Amino acid sequence: MITLYVETNFLMAIAHGRDSFNIILNNYNPSLKIVIPDICFIEALSTFEKERQNRQEFNRELNIQYNKAFRDINSPNAQNLMQYLQQTIIFNNKILDDITFRLKQVIISLIDKAEIINMNSAILADLTEKTLIGSDSDSDSEKLLIQNDLMDNLILQCILNHAKSDTQGIKVFLSGNTKDFDKPKVQEALRNAGISKYFTRTQDFLGWLQSQNS
Repeated sequence: MITLYVETNFLMAIAHGRDSFNIILNNYNPSLKIVIPDICFIEALSTFEKERQNRQEFNRELNIQYNKAFRDINSPNAQNLMQYLQQTIIFNNKILDDITFRLKQVIISLIDKAEIINMNSAILADLTEKTLIGSDSDSDSEKLLIQNDLMDNLILQCILNHAKSDTQGIKVFLSGNTKDFDKPKVQEALRNAGISKYFTRTQDFLGWLQSQNS
């Protein structure tokens, strides 16, 4: 059995069409256990809501420029600009529809096929201690592994806690968020929890997985 841990980054990467993780979901193999913290879904939905607001703001600005061009009755360039702005608004909405559809599909698929980790009181207490009390400490053991990102720390602690309790099979981690998860201390913590491999791309993981089965 291979246990694959994933986090929020890949939900949004799939939603934006930047990663092929859906290959794993569409060709699901029961011998591969996918594990994801529940907080990742909330973070992904929150990120999506910001995306939607940004695109709506972009549409509002495009409409402002469209109205300005509409009032210019003497310039043929203004008329051409109106056409381009109309097309841009249409495609901006279509891209948001694509993102919405892909995010919904991957969330539904993970709910159906993945094991979802719930945050427990011990993780919350530890995070509270290190955030509120350990911020001024000189001891590395009292500091957060990922600085300035509480959500990623919570995700990491959920994964580490689950990996330590699951002693069966091979455990690997897939995250394109190299800024936070590819740090030496984080990698050391993953190895200490029994997670032997770290992948930043789905294709790299699939290549490794194929080598395990050959």
